[in-house]
Amino acid sequence: EGFNWMKILEKYSLGGILADDMGLGKSLEIICLLKSNNDNKPSLIVCPKSLIFNWINEFNKFDEETKVVKIYGTTTQRKDIITSINPNEKVVYITSYDSLRNDIENYDVEFNYLVIDEAQYIKNIEALKTRKVKEIKADHKVALTGTPIENSAIDLFSIFDFLMEGYLGNEKEFFSRYGGVPDKEKSNELYNKIKPFYLRRKKEDVLSDLPPK
Repeated sequence: EGFNWMKILEKYSLGGILADDMGLGKSLEIICLLKSNNDNKPSLIVCPKSLIFNWINEFNKFDEETKVVKIYGTTTQRKDIITSINPNEKVVYITSYDSLRNDIENYDVEFNYLVIDEAQYIKNIEALKTRKVKEIKADHKVALTGTPIENSAIDLFSIFDFLMEGYLGNEKEFFSRYGGVPDKEKSNELYNKIKPFYLRRKKEDVLSDLPPK
């Protein structure tokens, strides 16, 4: 279901938040999504530094055919990797938020997919790492988070500003309408706006489908 939902978003060049609970397969869904896309362009996954090798392991486990390159190491080593990216070759690159923030001036390439993992890392719209992530050019964007975001309209705005700039209006208008403690009418209004672009499964929803520990 998550894969098909993301393929529909891809078809219409829309972004989305895949917000399944931790451990329900978000990374596998993304690996399938990237593998299914036949565009000869690189894609970029941005995640916390501690998860770079987790992503490498997931690709090794589920998709050994796709070439995966980690943008990791010293400043010079990362620059050499970034500046050698072939814009016409399907390769998945993986970097961290902190590295991207420091390396942004080297990214002179447009990606096919830009996937941000642990999307709550860009919830602060004023943070430098948030602004730098939004400078990356990509045809398609997906945000992953296992953290419920529906409790904070402010956090939600920053993530949607990354996915589809302008969809929720400008920052001042959004904060004025939804930034406080919104009433039920405003909450429903916001929910209806984001519902097509937000997919979440909780563990209790799929507990009967999961194998025993």
